[in-house]
Parts: sequence; C-alpha cells; structure tokens
Amino acid sequence: MNSALSFTEGTVIEKIKKLPVLPQVTLRLSERMQSPTATLAEIASLIQTDAGLSSKILKLANSSYYSIPGGVSDISKALQYLGFTTIAQMILTSSVLQSFKAIGLHSFSLEEFWKHSFAVGLLSEIASRSLQLECAKIAFIGGLLHDIGKLILLEIAPDHLGEILHHAQEFKLSFVHAEQALNKTHHTRLGVYLVEHWNLPKAISPFIEHHHDDFLSTESSKMNFDRALIAWANHWAHAKEIGHSGDYSPQLDHEAIEQELSQSLGLTAKQLDQIEKKFQLEYEKAGALLNGHT
Repeated sequence: MNSALSFTEGTVIEKIKKLPVLPQVTLRLSERMQSPTATLAEIASLIQTDAGLSSKILKLANSSYYSIPGGVSDISKALQYLGFTTIAQMILTSSVLQSFKAIGLHSFSLEEFWKHSFAVGLLSEIASRSLQLECAKIAFIGGLLHDIGKLILLEIAPDHLGEILHHAQEFKLSFVHAEQALNKTHHTRLGVYLVEHWNLPKAISPFIEHHHDDFLSTESSKMNFDRALIAWANHWAHAKEIGHSGDYSPQLDHEAIEQELSQSLGLTAKQLDQIEKKFQLEYEKAGALLNGHT
C-alpha cells in the first residue's frame, strides 16, 4: 500500500510540526495592526526590521494596480496611501504563500487555489464589517486559511490529495464529501493543527473547522454568525467561479446555498450590492499580490 495514503492522523500532526512557521515579524505585525492603539510610525518601524518584507510592500505599492502619484519610496508613505487593512492583507498573504513550496498537481492549481482562498478572505472581511460582526478583525485571515488543510496534504501527501480530487471529479462531489466518502481525515482538521503550529489566534480555528457545517438547518437565533459568514463567502466564491480549490459539485448547488445563507445572515440586497462592488475593486488591486507569488 502507498504509505502516502495510509498515514495516521498522529503522523500527519508530526509532519505539520516540521512545516515552516510564520515569521515572528508577521505575527507581531498582525497583532499590532489589530490594536486600536497602533500608530503608523510603530507599524512602519516593525516592517522595516524585515528588509525582504519592506521591499515586497514597496514593490506592490508601486505596481500599476495602485497607481500612487509619484510612486512610493518609503514604508510610511505606503502605509498612508494603502492603509492598515491593505498592508495587513499583503503581509499575511505573502507570508502564508511563502510558507508552502509545493508546486501543485495537474488536478490542483496553486494559482487557482490562492485566487479562491484570497477571495473568501477578502469577501469575509468586507461583509463582516458591513454586518458589524465581532470577527471583523480576523475575518480576512480566517477566510484566507479556510482551506489551508488541502495545501498541507499537497505538501506532505500529494498522492492522498490526488485520490480525493480524482474521486470528487469523477462523482461530481465537493472536496469535503469526497473526503467523507473515502474516509479520509478532513482538511478542516489539518488546518486547525496548522493554526496551532503557527501560534495564530485560537479564534481563527473555528472558522476553518466549521466552514462546512450545515448552517441552513440551524435556527437563526442559534446560528454562529462569524462561522456562517466564512461558509457563505466560500459558497459565494464557488458560485462566482473565482479560483478553484478542488470542489467539483454543481455550481447551482453553491448558488442556492449562498442565497439561503445570505438571507440567514440578514444581508439585504443593498448590502450585497455594496459588498460585491467593494470586493471587485479590492480584488482587482490584489492582482499585484497574487500574480507576484503564484
């Protein structure tokens, strides 16, 4: 039997512990940028302690996607123009992307995976602020990492991932239903282990672990809106066919679930229109970040 397909969950955890950790400067910046007391000077000083990160931010800030008059030559100016939220997205996304060195599979494009993941993160953050949810400060990274367990499989057991993808494609299933059919460890659990390995806020774990929960069978008064938001954003990105993360279930299924979840979350037609317009604008700008790393 292929050892890549027969490992135990304990073995997987041990392999996850051997994966690279996020740079300390990334963790520190993420923590401070969520604080209401953080200052532009403090954040700029922290960024400048990492020459590679500073160079990357300046390169992105000077890209055609942002079109800053006169260009940007220092981190403080980049922060003034782009704001904490955009810079935080840049730092987190760049660090996460660099932590994985796998080259993908024929049936699993890293470029498409990151397009989907970033879309879910960005939409989650925009919608969480519109709904004034408590998770607004961590919604982006919760969405960005919601499927990170699939990337762990690509790193440590690509044959295992390939078997799931083949089953999902053959039977027109979602990735999670293919996992269940093959009795495989869910990618959501692997994602939670990685959050622990990276010492990220524990509040992020439920977003990853529960984004496939059946929220439609839950009464609105008992629904966890923070978790349901990530699920909604995931179905929305699938329905709009933004990227691809190994899901082969019919697009109409995602459209139907997305519409029902948006109603359960209390999103009005006006809010949805505003959220989608802001998403389109911000996602277009994100092209500089995604194209530079995938």
